[in-house]
Parts: sequence; C-alpha cells; structure tokens
Amino acid sequence: MASAVTECGNVRIITQVIQQKAPQVAEGMSELESTSTSSQLASTQPKNFKNTLPKALGVVQIVLGATQISFGIALTVAQEDFKKLTVSSGVYFWIGILLLLSGALLVEMEKRDNALLEKICLLANLLVGVASVVAVILHGTEIGKETLKADRCAGIDEYYCSDSGEVLVYGLNSVFIILSLLELAISLTAVVVTLKSTKEQSYRQMLSR
Repeated sequence: MASAVTECGNVRIITQVIQQKAPQVAEGMSELESTSTSSQLASTQPKNFKNTLPKALGVVQIVLGATQISFGIALTVAQEDFKKLTVSSGVYFWIGILLLLSGALLVEMEKRDNALLEKICLLANLLVGVASVVAVILHGTEIGKETLKADRCAGIDEYYCSDSGEVLVYGLNSVFIILSLLELAISLTAVVVTLKSTKEQSYRQMLSR
C-alpha cells in the first residue's frame, strides 16, 4: 500500500493506493471464509445427541422389561399345572426381553452418536410396539375367556364358593393391558426421538462437507 501527501494551500490531500489481490489469493480467501462459516454453523449444532429424553425412555423400558420377566417367572411357577393363555404364549418373557434390549440401546444412544446404533434402536422400538399390541390382544382374550366360563359356583354352597380366582385374572390382565399400552406409547415416542436424532445427524454431515 503506497501513500502520497499533496498540499494545496491550507488543504492537505492524502492519497492511498491499495493494490488488488491476485485472483488466486482472492479465491483462496473466499474458500477460507466459506469453510470458516460452515465450521461455525456446524459448531452451533450439538456434537452429540445430548437430549436426556432417550436415556429417560430407556430407563423406563428397562424397568418395565424387568417387571414383565419377574411376573412371567412367578406366574409360570404358580400355574405349573394349568397354564393360562398369556403364560403358555410366553408373552411376559419375549416382551420383557425386547424392552430390556430397546432400553439398553436408548441409553447407549444418548452416549454415542452412531448411525447404525440409531437404526437398530429404531427397529427394536418398532418391535416393542408390535409386541405391545399383541400383548394387549392376548390379555384381552384371556379376560374374555374367563367371562365366557360358566358360573363357577353352580351347584356349590355359596359359603364355600369363592370368586377370588376370577377377580385375580381380571385384575392381573387389566394391569398388564395398561402396562402394554404404556409400553406402546413409550416405544412410539422413542421412534420419534430416534428419527429426529437421525435427521440432525444427517444435517450435521451436510454442513461438515
């Protein structure tokens, strides 16, 4: 940069000449600014999916899975001679195992940003949703079968007759229908969260290019 001073009476004129940058330098500076802008945009995005919602959903699923398996073991032992439909189908065990798997994946997804892990987690939660619907059908069928049975007190003195078994069937299956609906709602929420995480990861990859 060159400068020249010219005086004209009481007026002083300062002239500065700025040299134009070479085209290659200007192009390099433009690319550098573009890269810097992209990096700045990428840095504003969360590096990892730090939302605590996946971890919370995963913990709830693990608790529900452990509950299902525990009740499955207890009912299998209690109904050793005459097993009900839900015990015979093993619904407590396979839905419990799916819940434990899906919950563990959700907890791990909160820690790591991995596309394959998110796809597996999405698939696991879809399976949990389907299993929850099947469980509702099985428990509802068992209640229906108990309702269609003939009066258990027919020909028996009312003093010696007890309907505690029927009440237990109704109550137990009703509780598990509610739990299955809760598991369905949690799995659908987890699917939405996983899809959102996948879209955010794709967006960050586009910015980093």
